[in-house]
This record gives sequence, C-alpha cells and structure tokens, in this order.
Amino acid sequence: MVKPDKRHTADGLKRLIAFADAVVAIALTLLVLPLVDLASEVETRRTLPEIMSDHGDVLIGFLISFIVTWVLWRNHHAIMENYCEYNSPMMNMHFVWLLTIVLLPLATALISNEHVHWADCFYILLLAVSILALIGITREGVRCPELVVDDARARRSVADWTGVGSIIALLIALVMTLVWPGLGSAPLALLLIPGPLQALNQRIRGQKSAVE
Repeated sequence: MVKPDKRHTADGLKRLIAFADAVVAIALTLLVLPLVDLASEVETRRTLPEIMSDHGDVLIGFLISFIVTWVLWRNHHAIMENYCEYNSPMMNMHFVWLLTIVLLPLATALISNEHVHWADCFYILLLAVSILALIGITREGVRCPELVVDDARARRSVADWTGVGSIIALLIALVMTLVWPGLGSAPLALLLIPGPLQALNQRIRGQKSAVE
C-alpha cells in the first residue's frame, strides 16, 4: 500500500508557529510561580525591600530567564517571518527548541537554589541547544530555498542569521562559570551582547546594499 505524501502547507506553518508561541507563553508564565509561592509563604510582617533582599537569587533568576526566553522567542519570530512553508527537519528542530523552552523554568529554579551545584552549567548548555536548534531552522532555509518567502530581503535574512555570536558568548560564559563558580549567573549577561552587534551588522550591510 502506497503511503500518501505528506503536505507541508502554509496553514500547517501557521499552526506550528502558533503552537510554538503558546508554549513560550506558558513557559514565561511558569517562571513567575516561584515568586508567587514566596509571597504566599510570608507569615510575619515584612517590608517588600526585605523580602527582595532575602530572596534576591530567585528574583535574579526570574529576570534572567524572562529576558533569555524573550530573546529566544524574538529570534524565533524573526526567523519564521522569512518562511512560507516548512519541512520535516524544521518540524524536528522545533521539537528540540520547544523542549529547551519547556525546561527553562526548571533550569531557572535550579540556578536560584544555592544548594544545587553545576546548575549554571546546565542552564548554559540548555541555552546552547536552544540556539543550535534555531541555527538548524535557518540552515533548512539555506538548504531548501523554496521554503523561504520569495523576497531578496527574506533570503538574505535567513542566510545572515548564524547564531555564532550567541554560541561563542555561551562558551565564554561556560568557561567563566567553571573557572569562577562564585560568579553565579553573572556570565549569562554576555548573551545580551551578540544581538545588538548582529542587528548593527545587518543594518550596515543593508545600507551598503542600498548604496550599491
């Protein structure tokens, strides 16, 4: 019996993106639950600054993961804006990417607990896998140009997004975490650097293309 060919339609792509957006939204919501639990556990009269001071690690973990999740989603959104269709490898890469998103609340809880060793390393490796999945999605656009919107800007955007800067930043953060464990989650701030640099590079290249 001949199996029917699988069709990857534009409607299917919309459902894939909508599903990914829903998973990210749920993951962002889960990040705040530990803060809600802290608020409900306060039994004596305390000031808000005192509570924030006593549980600064949890607050910092929340802020870091919220920003990281937002950056990952923003990159995913920018990448998927360039596609009009999808294929099975892209679907598989989404599975990996969404798995890392779902695990981020767990990783956040781990880095917020001072009794858990190597939690920061796990967090960094999780982010590396997430970025590698996004790189895999963009490489499919280069390998199969028919998946990309028929527009020179979209094709250039897919080709230019490499994620290499983020991977390098994560490697440096991992080394810093291993060499100086006392830094905690501070090395993760390096992730904020590649994004603006890449945006600046794309703007410069766009201006050069316009001049030519």
